[in-house]
Formats: sequence, C-alpha cells, structure tokens
Amino acid sequence: MKYQHLVSLALAAALLTGCGGTQSSPSAAADQSSDSSRSTPGAVTQAAQTDRITDQYTLEKNVSGVWGEDAVQYISVHVPQLECDSPDAVSLNKDLAAIYAADFREYETYEEAELPDGEVPQIGVNWDDWWYGDCVSLVVRSRYGGTAPWRYSGWCFDFATGQQITTAEMLQRMGLDPDTVQEQVQRLAMQAFDREMAQGAYYEGLRLGGELSQMRMDTLEYNELENLCLLLPEQDQLVLRGKYSCEEGWQQLDMELSLPPADTPVLTDTYDGVQVQLEGTQATITLRPAPKTDQWGDIGIRVEQEHSYPILGAYNEYVDVCIGEQEDGFFRPVVYLLTKDGVVEYVDVLRCLMFGNAMICQDPIYFANNGVALERSGSEVNLRRADGSVLELAPLSAEWSAQEIPYSVTGSYNYTAETGWNWLDLTRDGSVQLGVQDNSHIYRGDAAYLGVVPEGVVMGIAADEELEFVAAFKNDLYNENLTMTMIAGQNPFAEGETQLQMTRSYG
Repeated sequence: MKYQHLVSLALAAALLTGCGGTQSSPSAAADQSSDSSRSTPGAVTQAAQTDRITDQYTLEKNVSGVWGEDAVQYISVHVPQLECDSPDAVSLNKDLAAIYAADFREYETYEEAELPDGEVPQIGVNWDDWWYGDCVSLVVRSRYGGTAPWRYSGWCFDFATGQQITTAEMLQRMGLDPDTVQEQVQRLAMQAFDREMAQGAYYEGLRLGGELSQMRMDTLEYNELENLCLLLPEQDQLVLRGKYSCEEGWQQLDMELSLPPADTPVLTDTYDGVQVQLEGTQATITLRPAPKTDQWGDIGIRVEQEHSYPILGAYNEYVDVCIGEQEDGFFRPVVYLLTKDGVVEYVDVLRCLMFGNAMICQDPIYFANNGVALERSGSEVNLRRADGSVLELAPLSAEWSAQEIPYSVTGSYNYTAETGWNWLDLTRDGSVQLGVQDNSHIYRGDAAYLGVVPEGVVMGIAADEELEFVAAFKNDLYNENLTMTMIAGQNPFAEGETQLQMTRSYG
C-alpha cells in the first residue's frame, strides 16, 4: 500500500505531544519482535513505556515433526505480559497465555533439531507495542504453519487507570471521533476489495451465486473497529490493520487515516426529472415531477413533489457521474458513478423505487474498468476507457443485478413480540414468505438484493400488494440470530421498531 503520510489535524496535534511509536513503517513493524523494536534507533523515548510490557512465555527452538511435518521448522514464541496487577491486566495476561502459549508448551521437551541448509520456515508468536501516553495498543501476531500468512490481533490498555479499553476509546483519547474513523476505514476496505476484483479476481459465478455480495458483506463486517489492530508507526501517523475477503482467503490490509481533500469537487448530472449530486462522502438522488417520471404512475409509482434520497452503499471516491436509461423502452433511469480506480458503479433508480423507496448503490461492474470518463450517447451512457475504446453500460447494468440472495441470511427465522409470534422464510432465489401476529397475516412475495451496507445485506421486499419495505439483514453465525435493520418502509413484525433480532428456526 502506498502511504500518504497524512492524518487528521486533531490526531497530528495530539500525537506530536505524546510518546509516539517506533520509527518504522507498518509493514516493517509486522516483522519486528518486541526486543528488536525496543532496540530500534529513535525509540529512546519509548523505553519507560515499553518496560511496562515483558514476555511472560518464550520459546526459541528448531524442531522437526511439527503438526505432522517432517521438515525442520524454527519456533519463535514471545507471549506478552502487562506489568500491572489490576484485575483487567491479570485477566488479559491469562487470556494471552491461553491463546498463544498453550499450543507451544509441548515442544519444550522436543530435542533440538539440526539446521538444514537453506531457509528454515518460522512459526510462532510475537508482539509489538504502540504507545499514546499511558495507553498502549498491543498487537500480537501468530503463525502455525511455516508458509501461512501472519495473523494479527490487538488489545488496548490504559496503564493510568489499569483498565482494558476498546479501540474506540483509544481513538477518543487521541481526539478522534470513532464513528468518523469507522466510516473511513470501511470505505478504504471496500475500495481495496473492489480494486482487486476489477483487476482480475472477479468471475461470473461469484455474482450469480451470491458469493460476491457475501464477500463484500464479510469485508464490511470484519473491518468494524473492534476487529482491527491500531498502529502508530510515526508520531503523525495512525494505521488500522484489517483485511478483506477474496477467493484466495483473507488478505491483510493496512489503512492509514488521512485528511479529506481541501477542495472537495461537486459532481452533478440531471436527466428528465432525475438529478444526482456527489460531494465528498455525501451523495443524493433527487426526483422531480416531469413528463417521463409521470410514466411511473402506470406501475403505481407517483412523483408528485420533489424528493431527495441519500445513496446508500457507495464507498468509493468518484471522479465522474452520468445519468442514462436502460434500453427496454420504458423510462428506467440509471445513475452511473465512475470511481478514481476507473470502475463503474450504478444505481438503478426505478428498481430501487419498485422495491421500497431507498436508493442503494449496486455492486460495481468489475469488467467496466480502466475508465476515464462517462459519456451520454442518446439516452444511454458509455464508458470511455484509457485506451480510447468505448463500452456500452446499459446492457451491463440491466443484467448485473441478477444474483441469488447471499447464503448467510437465507433460511427460516422466528421473532416473538407483545403482539404475538412472527416468522420469516427467505430462499436463495429471492422467494419470501412471512407471517405476523400469530399468523393473522401471511404474505408471499419476492426479495430483491440491492447491495450491502455496514448493517448488512440490503434487500427490498415486496409481498402481495400491501407490504413493501427495505431492510438490511446480518446473521450472527455464533448466536444463530438474524438482525434486521429497517431502511425504508414499515417494519411488518414490530411497528415503529427500527431494529430487531430474529432466531433461526430448524423446524
């Protein structure tokens, strides 16, 4: 990753008055042990702080036969310990020992193996400490196979109070707003995911089978603040270490917080009663009464006055926007967004209206890439590419929405409220059934996948003639709960509730 060495002004001012971190890049820090980081030139100011953390368990050994492998492997284990006797510190030290030391104790009795010629694969555990005053971000890395990538986990601790703190609390001590940081991190993670897909990782089966949207949702979910490691490689630099999902597995991602551009460009376009405006992270679509929007009255959609909708699920930085139509003869406007990486995203305005009155940015069209500009040709929009070629976008956006519901949210679920028992059945092909208030009403219809937001997979549900709503669904695989967060429309299971949890049913 190319680091811009930018950070919010509040953080820069705060960090310059604190102890700072070891003078190394995030990638270099990942390969340092705690001992080597303390001996790094320029780390003298850290000495008093880093002495508060020592090794509680160490093992350095060359062994053979590790997990059934005959080859010699080098085991290097350094499990950290907080030098503090508060209840939180004692508990965290026990957790670290249980997580990282237990798997290696059996190798204490192994005979030392002879080193072969060449490089010996390394497994084990090590740690780095990143300080802000009396607060530390402790990052532990582990590897249990010689060729496997390192895995990272982090904990934050305040020695002044003797309390373990959350990542959000650590950020607050730095003068940062955790909600703002969370939004920026998830945007950076999704941009990394989309960039990889556009560069060749995408293939058709991912989209049609629902795996693509699942991977996008997993990326958003993993990069919630409490799953991330906090690094302070320079006095004016904050990096959050996360990862993103791909076909080969999870890929490490270091995300540096940076300043927004001083002059945020405003992108706008207007087409027959539809207007879009993008300014920084804020994006809206405005509908107005017009001859073409009046056509929608034939399908029960009426635009009687001007109304603006925020665009949800848009995570990239955009350089161009253009509105055009689908090619089916009926007024079906589509808003196309061109990202700084040259990939096209879109909002199918009529489809969003048909499934519940919320504008959701659909998954990027990954092979509509290498773009430099969007151009309207007649009523449709083309992508002008860097090599001078032109790509028609209407056929792509027309087919791109077709995919099955992500597997993690399908199934049968129950919810019991004061008004009675409720249930929901959702299948991969989008068929939906639900019953409310002890089956006083049973609805059957369709669920349309619209995109992903931090709250979950967004679906527009239209059942029979009287029920229509948009909600985000996220499944907690450990507790077998499905969290439903309302986005638009009326909650059919609990009137007035914006969020509820349903329990998986196996009956």
